[in-house]
Amino acid sequence: MSILKLKRVLVSDKIASDCLQVFENSGIDLTYEPCLSKTELLNKIPDYNGLIVRSATKVNAEVIKAASNLEIIGRAGTGTDNIDAVAASEAGVVVMNTPGGNTNSAAEHTCALLLATCRNLPNRHSELMNGEWNRVNGIELQGKTIGIIGLGRIGMIVAHRMQSFGMTTVGYDPIVPKTVAEENDIGFMELEDMWPVCDFITIHVPLLPSTKHLINRDVLKRCKKGVRIVNCARGGIIDEDALLDSLNSGDVACAALDVFEQEPPQTDSPLLQHSNLIATPHLGASTAEAQTRVAKEIAEQFIALRDGKSAFGCLNAPLLRDALSKPNETKLARNMGVLLSALAPKATVFEVTGENGSFIPYAVMAGYLDNKGDKAVNLINIKKRADSCGVSFKSVALLSSHEVSMKYP
Repeated sequence: MSILKLKRVLVSDKIASDCLQVFENSGIDLTYEPCLSKTELLNKIPDYNGLIVRSATKVNAEVIKAASNLEIIGRAGTGTDNIDAVAASEAGVVVMNTPGGNTNSAAEHTCALLLATCRNLPNRHSELMNGEWNRVNGIELQGKTIGIIGLGRIGMIVAHRMQSFGMTTVGYDPIVPKTVAEENDIGFMELEDMWPVCDFITIHVPLLPSTKHLINRDVLKRCKKGVRIVNCARGGIIDEDALLDSLNSGDVACAALDVFEQEPPQTDSPLLQHSNLIATPHLGASTAEAQTRVAKEIAEQFIALRDGKSAFGCLNAPLLRDALSKPNETKLARNMGVLLSALAPKATVFEVTGENGSFIPYAVMAGYLDNKGDKAVNLINIKKRADSCGVSFKSVALLSSHEVSMKYP
């Protein structure tokens, strides 16, 4: 089952050439124009079905509105905070990332920064270059406790690496079950219990409203004196003003940041100039291997979705993922919706009986609205489109077959 037209794809950020080769082999017209200005992007995007970015291009609501033929936005990497996912969903545009491509690189960079905080290596290097022979004592990792916030792919790799140094690993994740943590020799702890016991804290969660300033002034006061903190996830998870105060007071012995609330940060920032801050310019995924993987993976994922084989990496299309597993049922349900629009064009309330939580009712509604002239409707934006058209339905679990009944105003 073909999901996307995907005839033309624009790549607007620098990306490894592996991506270009995959598209070329699949007969897709690819345009590679990194470093486009906002105006140039707005002028070009209407001609394309697909857009691939890294972190530089900001795909906001204005860009999505201008992209009249856009079907999919792909992030060659993990974080999608430069993409307006709400606007994309309302427009029926798939948002996709490559969740595993840079995992190892980000984990290794985290480990490098954790080690660097033990001896504040950048300071020792700078002193030596200035003719100072300053043999300051550091600390060891062995025997220390590290708190890992976020036990996804990266967090798990970091845990295993740090265990090899003889560290005690504890962690928290709102999704990963306690049993999974314990199977990986990670003591599962609530955040409130974690702060006072950790010698090191490392962050591996996305930037969400719930994680904004997760590490704040109050949290830092509850942490163990002399804690070392590493953030290779997203800027904004740590309150930078509070971190600066804690570095000044010595409550935080050293911090290592690969990400910042503003990127790039101001060079005269007191935090950036602090002697106990180690800073790198968002290098977590910046390895040759990671960039090759994410470039190839995003292209392969685009094509797999186009061909109806997989929706891996789709972040805003749960119904689409389900529909791909049952292409015949999806086509039939959509055709039923088309038929219903011809038989009952004024119906506004539908009752669909069938498997609980099924995508079938939405496929019926998509067909119904499509045949009534809403050509932008699909399984990504069907709920929003139905509401805006004043059409509603309720789903009732009953056996495994599907029936549709209609009510008129």
